[in-house]
Amino acid sequence: MNRQQVKKWVGAAAVVSLIATTACSSGKENQSASSSPSASPTQAAASASASPQPTTSAPAEIKMYVSDFGKETPAKDNPFVKYMEGKTNTKLNLTFLPHGTGSQYLDNLKLKFAAGDFPDVYMNFSGPEADLIKNDKVLPLNDLIDKYGPNLKKYIPKQAWDAVSQNGKILAIPQPNTTSGNVLFIRKDWLDKLNLQVPKTSDELLNVLRAFRDGDPNGNGKKDEIPFSMREKISWGENIFGMWGVSTQWHEMYLNNEVIFANLTPNMLKGVEYLRTMYTEKLLDTEFLTNTKAIWEQKVKSGLVGVFDHVPDQAWQWQLDVTAGATGQKPDIIAIPTPRGTGYDGPLGTKWNPVSKTYIIFKSAKNPEAIVKYFDWLLSDEGQIFASLGIEGTTYKKEGDKLVFDTTKLKDVTFLTDMFAMNGYNDKIVQAKNPDPVAYGKIKTALDIVSKEGFVNEAVGMPPIANDFNMHTMFQEEAAKIITGADPVDKFNDFVATWRKQNGDKLIKERTDWYNQYRKK
Repeated sequence: MNRQQVKKWVGAAAVVSLIATTACSSGKENQSASSSPSASPTQAAASASASPQPTTSAPAEIKMYVSDFGKETPAKDNPFVKYMEGKTNTKLNLTFLPHGTGSQYLDNLKLKFAAGDFPDVYMNFSGPEADLIKNDKVLPLNDLIDKYGPNLKKYIPKQAWDAVSQNGKILAIPQPNTTSGNVLFIRKDWLDKLNLQVPKTSDELLNVLRAFRDGDPNGNGKKDEIPFSMREKISWGENIFGMWGVSTQWHEMYLNNEVIFANLTPNMLKGVEYLRTMYTEKLLDTEFLTNTKAIWEQKVKSGLVGVFDHVPDQAWQWQLDVTAGATGQKPDIIAIPTPRGTGYDGPLGTKWNPVSKTYIIFKSAKNPEAIVKYFDWLLSDEGQIFASLGIEGTTYKKEGDKLVFDTTKLKDVTFLTDMFAMNGYNDKIVQAKNPDPVAYGKIKTALDIVSKEGFVNEAVGMPPIANDFNMHTMFQEEAAKIITGADPVDKFNDFVATWRKQNGDKLIKERTDWYNQYRKK
């Protein structure tokens, strides 16, 4: 089963089960989509806790470490958490660690573990740390999943299980991922004004950017357009490199019998050379090396940027923001498939991970079966809807086979989706959260693109890298010099050779040996 088949299978399974759940529902609501349901979250939670539970045993306490994803964390008496506890007969002892930037969350975990502070289960974004496996801390889950995880087995595809397994042992519960990656957004109104078509190749994209530079598409009579913009540290331009099937962001690939960082490959150099051409021809934001998130966003929102790179589910938000900020313009922001790089015939887009996040259970956990049951409920028909839309009658309602979400409650359920959702792309849930047909159409287009694009990231499921021996910093520094013309293109090979000599070859060998033992077919 290839990647597109896996994505379609997961999404279709989720939709089919969702339709089945909705079709079996009775007691339709008569409220309009814009009205707020009468029951409060507290009332709904109280009602749920008052309802007969499937078991009379005492709730199982689960100590869990999760990321806060940079968002406000729920209080201990949060009604959604209480509802979830009632449905799973658990008492969730949640510790939210700062997500931060870079590896802050993982660093916080390491500090906890080094101090001997182990939860029952923790959230990760790859497989368990090598030291935990080596010290026999991680609980294999095969038998527990067979016994208590029918929904986990039903909705999680083989590729996701493979990513968290070693020697046939399942070492984590994965959240399946069907829409990972970024997408290119373009000003279609600029294309239309200049009689241009959506670019399908890297050469066509250059021609579009040149037209944006010279054709005054924003109509203010000034040559102030920024054809393409990205951010500091060679970031938020991933689909440029993705035209040649590589990513600068922790992407490892199996190439020439080695597991190697994509940053070191010839295709990465093609992306760097492309950006060099863009910079030389003034098609690239001259401040791309210093753009902070706030500065970059302001440039896009003010209507100066023609093409940019971002996450697919923000398609409608960008439309709203640019419409509000681009004075005198009528912007039309659309997502487009990644153009194909010259001389390249492989997969396009950005790196694909079969899992979004993982949950590792320690052998010291007091109630491992309750933990598996808890995650199994989150992947049930009911749990999938809850983690995305909240509580029926409080944040959403059912109208026949349609889910109607109270969009004024979006902030209330955002943490649920980030921290607890286990389902992949579900079209009915996307539509419920975006009832405006234009908004839904733009988001669906972007999600459909990333669901079809992408290339394998071999790092998924491998032990996290404790030290990359300065590889990413060295890459960013050399790439910046080449792009801006401070260094010739052949300096890229010097960077690769230097890094490999200073322990890089050792790291590559370690990763390759692990791959050959646990992953290579």
